[in-house]
Amino acid sequence: MVLVMIFPGWSGKKPKQRLALLKKRLEKIPRVDVVIVEYLNIDGPFTKLRTRSSVEELASNAEKNIPYAGRERVIAIGYSLGAIILRLLIKRDYKFDLCIFAGGPHKGFSPKFLRLYHLAALLGVKPFFELTPGSDFLKSLGEAPPGIYIGSQIDKKVPIESAIPENAKRRIYLYHCGHNMFPYKKRDESASAIPIVVEIVRRYVNNSP
Repeated sequence: MVLVMIFPGWSGKKPKQRLALLKKRLEKIPRVDVVIVEYLNIDGPFTKLRTRSSVEELASNAEKNIPYAGRERVIAIGYSLGAIILRLLIKRDYKFDLCIFAGGPHKGFSPKFLRLYHLAALLGVKPFFELTPGSDFLKSLGEAPPGIYIGSQIDKKVPIESAIPENAKRRIYLYHCGHNMFPYKKRDESASAIPIVVEIVRRYVNNSP
């Protein structure tokens, strides 16, 4: 069996709802189990404005929900903030056979969101400052780990140069969807990263012993 762990992004909507379609498509692949690893306490549409936990603390939350027992292979998919959570877990010596980083703000979010600086300061939103372009936190992550990096040329939240680091050897550039790479509605599936990620996982599973 191959276990696929999905680390969702930073959203006010419940991660299981946002990534339900991706999970459903991956579960159709034989010999695959899928788990959405939660790390946020979701309690409403304004959760992201009330997040006072640091990204390191959120990674610790994710650690508590990671299933590993009895698995031969593990694929980790980190979406948006989930990509940064995944990087922190790798720094903490967690081992994954394949990592997929989709729309991750490795160099920070779009500078246009800096207009929310004072609101974030008022509400004490730690991840906002940690994911600001050029932050000490992002610099502390070091060189991006091996994996497949996916970014969108039309992403207004995470620029392509942030989603795909310079040292990334395996890159996928999208032109047909923005930051919402994993929609929950079937009608939006074709204009998303879902078919690409499902195919990556399928090929990996088919080539696994």
